[in-house]
Amino acid sequence: MQYVKISQLKPGMRLARPIYNKMGVMLFERDTKLSRQGIASIENFGLWGVYILEPAEPVPPLTEEDIELERFLTVSTFRLKDDLTLLTNGMTPQNIMPLSQTILRNFGSLDHKIQFNRSLRSNGDYVYKHSLNTAILTAMMVHKLHYSYGEQLAIVCAALLHDMGLLLVPDEILEKGDRLLSSDERRLIRGYLEKGYHMLHPDYNDYKFPELTLQIVGQMTRLEHNVKVPLPKNVQWKNGTHVLHVASMFDELTSMNLDREPMSEIRAVRFLREHPDYYPAPFLTALTQCIHILPSGCCVDFSNGQKGIVVEENAKNYAQPVVILFSDNQRVDFDDAKFQKTMHIADVMKTMDLRLPFDHETLKKYASDPHIRETARRYAEKRSKLAAAGRSL
Repeated sequence: MQYVKISQLKPGMRLARPIYNKMGVMLFERDTKLSRQGIASIENFGLWGVYILEPAEPVPPLTEEDIELERFLTVSTFRLKDDLTLLTNGMTPQNIMPLSQTILRNFGSLDHKIQFNRSLRSNGDYVYKHSLNTAILTAMMVHKLHYSYGEQLAIVCAALLHDMGLLLVPDEILEKGDRLLSSDERRLIRGYLEKGYHMLHPDYNDYKFPELTLQIVGQMTRLEHNVKVPLPKNVQWKNGTHVLHVASMFDELTSMNLDREPMSEIRAVRFLREHPDYYPAPFLTALTQCIHILPSGCCVDFSNGQKGIVVEENAKNYAQPVVILFSDNQRVDFDDAKFQKTMHIADVMKTMDLRLPFDHETLKKYASDPHIRETARRYAEKRSKLAAAGRSL
């Protein structure tokens, strides 16, 4: 499965993920072979890209839980959009608290890891889908961290609201993508995030959001996305802020964006672990206990250049699964210290195409000589004439 930008779609490509409308009705099923008309329809949705199956790749298994998650994300995105639109227009929201409770009820008591879906995104829905994904991740994380129900609900609610200020940013700035933003534009975006926070504050409205929710959203506006910028030292960060920060950044890294391809789960977690001041270990551990990082069936690249497939997850350490090497079918258990010293999993394979590049000069050595080519040509002509006459050799 590969991520392909909309501009690079071609007829004949097969969808790896379904596409739904705002009512949760499936418009394109998995394994749909794209036509020019289908590509034009997808372009009209404004999506940045889609996930495509490779030519010989079978459709990956999809559980009932996966299907329900996809449907829930689709329908809930539009519920959230309606409420954030009300809030940015100074009107009372209808769904924020009920949606927070639903997310907590559906995802805040799971006794197993889930395959967290990477949702398809566009300029028009990025804020809503990011906030919703982040809310689901926080619901699972706060359950692992054993917070009280009141704290859990406040943190999930904060996740739905934390990026509301981005809806106030002019489209011409947001559509640049993060890499092209100037320092002035970044300051402008931060100002809009703060404005979004003030629009939620009880000094200006009577929305009655939990006090902890407002504290977390307020602290999120003070956090830099650039890990090279030191965190403010005079802030006593709430645990809920750490939960939300970890979940939000993980979703940003692993989901499609305007100016970059999504990161694999293992690369994203590795990045977060490299910056413990920004993303403290206990909260990152809670995240890895909730979702599959290297699930069984996942094909991976190793640090020594080899490739393989995960056949068994490690419940204690996601980075040390049991794998089979493609080169010689060797079984490698990374729980064994001898393997940890010689190789590690570098990343998830971006393609299942294992064909090797060939040398054209070497290939010429195996080409047939002129006499063999001429004999083959005459034989092919004779075969064609007999076939046309309704006879066979």
